[in-house]
Amino acid sequence: MRSPNPRTIAEAIEACRDRLRSVSPTPWLDARLLAQYVTGLDASAVIAYGDTSIDTRRRSRLFELAERRARGEPVAYIIGRKSFCGLEMAVDRRALVPRPETEELVLACVDDWAGHAPAIAEIGTGSGAIACALAHLIPQAHITASDISAEALELAAHNVNELGFAEQVTLVQSSLFAQFPDDARFDVVIANLPYVGTDNLAELEAGVRDHEPAQALLGGPDGLDVYRRLVGQLPERVRSGSALYFECAPRSADPLRSLVVATFTSAQTEIKKDAAGLERMVISRSIVSP
Repeated sequence: MRSPNPRTIAEAIEACRDRLRSVSPTPWLDARLLAQYVTGLDASAVIAYGDTSIDTRRRSRLFELAERRARGEPVAYIIGRKSFCGLEMAVDRRALVPRPETEELVLACVDDWAGHAPAIAEIGTGSGAIACALAHLIPQAHITASDISAEALELAAHNVNELGFAEQVTLVQSSLFAQFPDDARFDVVIANLPYVGTDNLAELEAGVRDHEPAQALLGGPDGLDVYRRLVGQLPERVRSGSALYFECAPRSADPLRSLVVATFTSAQTEIKKDAAGLERMVISRSIVSP
């Protein structure tokens, strides 16, 4: 990366921001996070000590990481962590990067179940971010979190153990509910399953398409193949009074809601928008078990 040979932390961050301006929607944030990683300073310190000189080794390392970001690699993969619902999660290419809209899905569940002790199934846990956040925010909950990927589950296990949630979270390698005990029933089923349609793959952000695991992204031609399979298994897995919390693509929200309504006709099922105003969640409450 070409630079004006910056002498201070602030100048180095500015040089990185200039490099990332045309390739990232958040160039200053990206540059600051990379600088925090290289210097070992937190967000406030990296600003407070911006006039402090940066040595050649750290400057070179920062510019190397900025070049990786310029090629589309997510910042979270570069630095190996991502904040999610107030928790610092380890992240890498074994699972998707946890996203702000998924935090909104978690908080919708917490709003309904805080103060209770629900049995929760999280299907497609990836890094374990949802399971850990629910364990943190609903301390009485017990979460069974599954993923089809053994590699993703290794990452999830690391996060569960490092964050101290091993007593609340049980991890299962499973395709949906296939490896769950036959008699397992749940008050909550929450999922952020693959929902990018293969017909819409070209619309996906290049950095996501090129770096994040396709198995965790792609949900068939219309993005709903995995959700169809999941909803078909739910009548045998939910208790009366249970609730469902699903993240989806905006274009899939209405058909996913219709799928849930057709399965649980008396439930209260809604589409919820995310902070950006996009139809991102399908939530179904007061389910009557068959």
